[in-house]
Amino acid sequence: MMFISQCWLLIASILFCTTSAATATHTSNWAVLVSTSRFWFNYRHLANTLSLYRTVKRLGIPDSQIILMLPDDMACNPRNSFPGSVFNDKSRGLDLYDDKEEEGMGGIEVDYRGYEVTVENFIRLLTDRWPADYPRSKRLMTDDRSNILIYMTGHGGNEFLKFQDAEEISSFDLADAFEQMWEKKRYNELLFMIDTCQANTMYGAFYTPNIIATGSSALHQSSYSHHADQDVGVAVIDRWTYYNLEFLEEQITSTSSNVTLGQLFDSYDPVKVHSDAGIRYDLFEGGEQEARNRKVVDFFGNVQGVEVDADRSEEETIAEWKADLQALRSMIERQREAMKDLNNHTAAVENSHSEATVSPANGDSGAFGSAKTLNQESGWSKQVTGAAALVAVGSIWGIGSLFDL
Repeated sequence: MMFISQCWLLIASILFCTTSAATATHTSNWAVLVSTSRFWFNYRHLANTLSLYRTVKRLGIPDSQIILMLPDDMACNPRNSFPGSVFNDKSRGLDLYDDKEEEGMGGIEVDYRGYEVTVENFIRLLTDRWPADYPRSKRLMTDDRSNILIYMTGHGGNEFLKFQDAEEISSFDLADAFEQMWEKKRYNELLFMIDTCQANTMYGAFYTPNIIATGSSALHQSSYSHHADQDVGVAVIDRWTYYNLEFLEEQITSTSSNVTLGQLFDSYDPVKVHSDAGIRYDLFEGGEQEARNRKVVDFFGNVQGVEVDADRSEEETIAEWKADLQALRSMIERQREAMKDLNNHTAAVENSHSEATVSPANGDSGAFGSAKTLNQESGWSKQVTGAAALVAVGSIWGIGSLFDL
């Protein structure tokens, strides 16, 4: 029976490799979504973050691969006229806090809340500098095959972003954290997005490979809100994030979308955004063209491709498959020889004990009784093994024809 299992496993693996044409450049997508502002009048920053959270969930990234950092809970703020709800549009057609209308989208999972949202915790999250017993749900469990989307929003200035009006993170802090991530093989490609005043100054210090960075506003420019909801009483979303979301909702409808980052970046209109959005390509392997050709879902969607060994050429892979097929043929030939020996032995046993198997009711369960049991088991084994051999030979013939063996 072990031979049969081995045959099936080898055949299944060969067929799987033959039919798997997709080659994934990465094996997982993660999102780190950070609001850095407290207080009711910063409602829009939380709405910005929850809007991106809903988008990546809609495109398949599971909560286990999303790190959500929210310093304040606007849904439960006593000033909220709509308790338990957060909206990013004055129409209030979509509750970001608990989207009950769409299956699988209800509720949010906050990983860092309140005063857990600090510069130290953010840097520790990126570099994975935690005690051994730190919860896995609060860690960024990425590797060198992971693409990471990092989105940040809040109040900032020239080369800094404030965390809860209490501390700041500088562009140099981020640059060094990303360098540690690269050295520790914690990402494959990274998309950095930031919506704040003078946002483009936050990625000028980056020096690590495979990063695409974009921001909402240039040096000395503000990042503006889009509109306010009179019933909520404050602005509900920022302009740059609003138009990013508009593009993502209208253009990216499934994880199989071929829309590229270049198309997303080309949609940035200074007239609509009221500032000059910036993009940095030079750190990305292959430069601007390669970065622009990356699909949006390579960062915003779930990975569904199959990973294969991309280091070997197609000829080497086919040669290895042929060698596996030849090894399988040799195994079957050896099994055939073993079956012949077993058949000869069985025939000899049947001849020597033929009288004992004529009348089993009168036979004793001694020496002759065991002969019939052996014959029954041998016959069953021959049938099963023979069927497996036929299936294996047929599979080899079918697969071998693909390679002209």
